[in-house]
Amino acid sequence: MHPKIKAAGVISLLACLVMLLGACSGPSNQGKANPEPTAGISSAPAAPITIQHLKGEFKLEKVPERIVVLDVQYADELLALGKKPIGSVVAGTDNAVPEYLGDQMDNVTLIGTYEEPNVEAVVSLNPDLIIGTEFHDKIYEDLQKIAPTLMLERNEDWKTVMLKLGKIIDQPEKAQQLIDEYNQKVSDLKAALADKMKGQTVALIRPRDKMIRIQNTAHRTSQILYDDLGLTPPPMAVNSSETSSMISIEVLPELGADHIFLLQDDTNKELTAEFQSTSLWKNLSAVKDNQVYAENTAQWIGYYGPIAINLIIDQIADALN
Repeated sequence: MHPKIKAAGVISLLACLVMLLGACSGPSNQGKANPEPTAGISSAPAAPITIQHLKGEFKLEKVPERIVVLDVQYADELLALGKKPIGSVVAGTDNAVPEYLGDQMDNVTLIGTYEEPNVEAVVSLNPDLIIGTEFHDKIYEDLQKIAPTLMLERNEDWKTVMLKLGKIIDQPEKAQQLIDEYNQKVSDLKAALADKMKGQTVALIRPRDKMIRIQNTAHRTSQILYDDLGLTPPPMAVNSSETSSMISIEVLPELGADHIFLLQDDTNKELTAEFQSTSLWKNLSAVKDNQVYAENTAQWIGYYGPIAINLIIDQIADALN
């Protein structure tokens, strides 16, 4: 054989072997260089995250690892998504985390109240994302100097917030799954209550300031009762613009609710007992029919995240089923 022909054959064979080896090993090498994201472990998104918030467009270049929340509801939402914040404000005046979250808030640094978060404590945590609300407008510039700060409307629909947070921490499918599961749960309970609650009204009230606050249909918790579950509000509670209205105990009989969810806590325990001792209260049809259900104010009003809201649905089911 001619030497040139022989050399050409060897080169051709080598080239084939190189191509064959590359085809076999390529995916494995590629997997090592660019591993698939592991569940629960953050990775940089394919492109910067852009989300609308109270200050316009909010952009992040990568998934944040160290998140501080200035409202407890965002701790609830993040935990539901499998992400624990490194810092959170406390719940109410007890300087504590919400009881219903249990040990899920272990090792989370407490940084004051949502009305007065401790900015120095936030600095010490070295966050790469801060989540606040319009209540923090006065310190927004200070927060921005610490880390990118997402400003959300405090009463924004929790599902909308879930989708935003899911996008931010690279868990959009999980966020949608939580919403879908809630919708199914609500749909099932709505169907179960439809016949039983037909023609009956349900009110949500809270004794306060020597009066009684009615949570109107515009209130976000009332919307769970009336919009999500399709329950009927008493006419006095129908208001699309004001979230609540105040009435005296003397006016309470005019509410005419067949069922009453009574919000109470340490701040209104004495007032509630005072009202319950009156003949006006005792003669309410809901009281006579044993259809008044005492619930925790903070859980129903303040902790507006999917973990708390699913507990509220369970409590409504226990009361009305």
